[in-house]
Amino acid sequence: MDKIPQELVKSLMNLGLLESEAKIYIALAMMNNSEVKKLIDFLSLSKPNTYESLRLLEEKGLVVLINTKPMTYQATPPTIGLEMLLKTHLNAKEEAKKLFSTMDKQKFIEKPSETLWHVFGEKGTEYKIKDMIQNAANGIFMVSSPKYLKYLENLDEKNLKLDITISSNGFDTEQKLKKMFKGKKGNFQIVSAEDMINTSIPFKKIPEDELITYKEAFLMFNYENMMMLIVDDSELLFIPPVSEDSLSAINTKNKSFILIMKIEFMGIHHDVPQK
Repeated sequence: MDKIPQELVKSLMNLGLLESEAKIYIALAMMNNSEVKKLIDFLSLSKPNTYESLRLLEEKGLVVLINTKPMTYQATPPTIGLEMLLKTHLNAKEEAKKLFSTMDKQKFIEKPSETLWHVFGEKGTEYKIKDMIQNAANGIFMVSSPKYLKYLENLDEKNLKLDITISSNGFDTEQKLKKMFKGKKGNFQIVSAEDMINTSIPFKKIPEDELITYKEAFLMFNYENMMMLIVDDSELLFIPPVSEDSLSAINTKNKSFILIMKIEFMGIHHDVPQK
């Protein structure tokens, strides 16, 4: 049993197999073929669980019954089996997308009110950033640290209006920005975290005697994690500058909130002294 890598079991489970199915498929791939009795002894699985898992694997095309007395199974080669699992996942994805798109068209389902916020965890945030940038049709407005520039490296040739502000104290960021957006039209700017704080609209309304305390609080934020992305003035994703190991983001298509956030962050372009 120790001969089966647990990481491989987890990978197959991520592709849709149950743990027992994954272990049986790996064992059969290692042995090429095996009697059921030997599989049970090797994996220490119960007899009913083994037979049920073999039935499910056979339905998926991952194993083949090659002998009935004694019952002997052979594994489909992993190079083919993995492609079959992936295709099943992709087909399920397309079918689910189709069904989700028709759900609110059914008259017997009351259409829910528009959700103001969607919250994304760390893994979902990465996919959401890529999805928004990939589907941008008119423009991208982005205020972030340099760590998120990688998502803009493969912009296609669409004629997008770009408005990019990077909060950084690093000397190499300016060169990287120029190289990435060479020949592209738009607004590109680098500001320090301190300038970002000094030009933030709320500070203009804070009494002078309280200003230092507020700025010290803001300086405790981790601006390396911060990003605001607005695409086509119709969708916003915001990652707050919190000092957390696991990041999260909020996403909205609320027009009023997007406009307010954009106006606030656009002030950075106008208020930061140009060097």
